Amino acid sequence: MNNVLPLLRRIRNSISFITMCIALGFGVLALALVFFRPNLLTDYPRLAITDKENIKFILSFTIGGVFTLTIFTFTMVMNVLDRSISNYSPRLIPLILREKKHQILLGVTSGTLLYALVMAIVISNSNNEDFPPMAASLAIIMSMANIVLFIYFIHSVSQTIQVNFILYKSFKNTRDNLMKLIYSDLQFISNKEEDVWIDTICFKHCGYLNKIRLQKLIGISEKQGISFKLLKTMGSFVMENEPVLAASAKIDTKSVNSIKRCISIDRVEAIDVFEIGFKHLVEVAVKASSPAINDPGTALTAIDYLTQLFILRHKLPDAKGMKSAKGGVLFFEFVPSTQLAEFCFVEMEAYMGDDPLLMRKLAQSKKSIAQNGNSKKIK
Repeated sequence: MNNVLPLLRRIRNSISFITMCIALGFGVLALALVFFRPNLLTDYPRLAITDKENIKFILSFTIGGVFTLTIFTFTMVMNVLDRSISNYSPRLIPLILREKKHQILLGVTSGTLLYALVMAIVISNSNNEDFPPMAASLAIIMSMANIVLFIYFIHSVSQTIQVNFILYKSFKNTRDNLMKLIYSDLQFISNKEEDVWIDTICFKHCGYLNKIRLQKLIGISEKQGISFKLLKTMGSFVMENEPVLAASAKIDTKSVNSIKRCISIDRVEAIDVFEIGFKHLVEVAVKASSPAINDPGTALTAIDYLTQLFILRHKLPDAKGMKSAKGGVLFFEFVPSTQLAEFCFVEMEAYMGDDPLLMRKLAQSKKSIAQNGNSKKIK
């Protein structure tokens, strides 16, 4: 069961999940028309297409046209991904793949193609009376919708390939993850952790510590009367059978399974961990300042976003953990803000040392961060 959950998460987050669901929906619609043969065009007989040759022409035209649009759409998505890998950072690809509108468009085009293929099989093996009277009209409507969506897709892709759009996506994702922690209902704690930890939780598979369901995990802590301690830093790599979570008392088998469902160990990098978001922006800034890319403007933009994120990071205390009002406790540590800033600026300074403009920008960024470095009070 624990090995199945990461697989289900990868399927749900993949670019093909929504596309496949929409395409299957169109296929189910085609089968429903074939078996139930509803006629909603009784009051509009002129819209019903019943001539067999006309139906075949419409379906063949739909299949050929939509198939061409699908190829163009898929090619443009691949070009966007290739450009992102070459010019920015391959770490940003998951953010681009999260664009639901691209997945929906691919789903509609693939679904229209599947619908037309099912109807083509039916018309080839039936007479005019057996064919759904509104099927050909729906194929025409779907083709028109595909044209409109393709025009919108061209506009969307033209924005997606812009570096400012990609940088903002990374910034917004990191900011949102920070805001969830800063304005969480849970309280930050600075208490000393338990001296003795009785039990540990391990996973049989390796991967990155991707996500923790804080509310659920602390809810288990409340119910069991047990304190938990996260033994690995968020976003770090977890080896097979390496302890990930410690408990102050023995955990029963049922609770172990519940706890494991609160912890995501996956093979993909943890883009929902805010420290990883800082790392991605640093990678883009460093790569843009390299002689191969030579794009100091992108590096300046990345530094601006990093500055804003560091100012926001100061609102999050370097606490020892979080607790609920009912006594549930989870001990863990963020990367201290000073240490995180040191890592980011040392790496950027090492690669931007020969560019006086970028070094001046880094100095201004440090000054702005220092002036706005008021930490949130630990409760």
